Amino acid sequence: MKELLIKNKTDNQQTSTRHRDIVIQQKNELLQLVFAAEPEAIQSAINTQSPQQLVMTNLQFLMGILLFIPPPKTILLLGVGAGSLVHFFKHHMPQSQVTGVDFDEELIHIAQTQMMLPLADERLQYVIDDARQYIQQCTLKYDLVVVDIFDGSQSPEWTRDKQFTRQIKSCLSTQGAVAYNMLINSDATFKSFYSLLRQTFSNQTLCLETQEYENILLYALNFKTKNRSMMQNLQHAVDMQDKYQLPFNEILSVIYGINPLDSGIV
Repeated sequence: MKELLIKNKTDNQQTSTRHRDIVIQQKNELLQLVFAAEPEAIQSAINTQSPQQLVMTNLQFLMGILLFIPPPKTILLLGVGAGSLVHFFKHHMPQSQVTGVDFDEELIHIAQTQMMLPLADERLQYVIDDARQYIQQCTLKYDLVVVDIFDGSQSPEWTRDKQFTRQIKSCLSTQGAVAYNMLINSDATFKSFYSLLRQTFSNQTLCLETQEYENILLYALNFKTKNRSMMQNLQHAVDMQDKYQLPFNEILSVIYGINPLDSGIV
């Protein structure tokens, strides 16, 4: 969860885990998590009045994948942070089983005690593990996998390699999908990874970006979507917008603006 510039910083609290120094900022109703090594990059933001609301536009666009898949019953989050997506899924999909994987146990504890991250319960569990290792050993099938992992200012190289990509696919149900929130430092690297993703998922992929962020959002589906016209997709976006409190019309407009028609999902 990356790359919104901070302005008018107020009420900062600095703390640390064994892995990183972090700053928690209170700005009116917003709680923001920042890694101290990158003082201009917000990692997570929680609206204390409506924690289920996705404040950061890149996460709103990441959840655009819900336009193309059945409501997921099993969800895997690779990278928890302060839990913006945890709040979102628990509110909008209360019957779904959510698993959050993060290697930084202390960060999860800090987020629970200071940033409203929900505690584990019968439908929410946290696994303290390296995401790559978890995927290598995974025997479960998920309807939605979200890859939201950063190593400093970039996505780790292993999130883009062939082995990890194939392992992600093997963890998906027959109606499953994966959504990537990524920072990639060169066009050549992006093109190489997107080519791999399209090959692995039989061209059932989309890419998009937002004006406010450097992040690239990618969707890949483990099934062939229903053929819907642009007008049908637009109506579907309208129908979904109020349900999830997301700007699906704007997201769909960006998707059509970036992805060629008949290139896979659209």
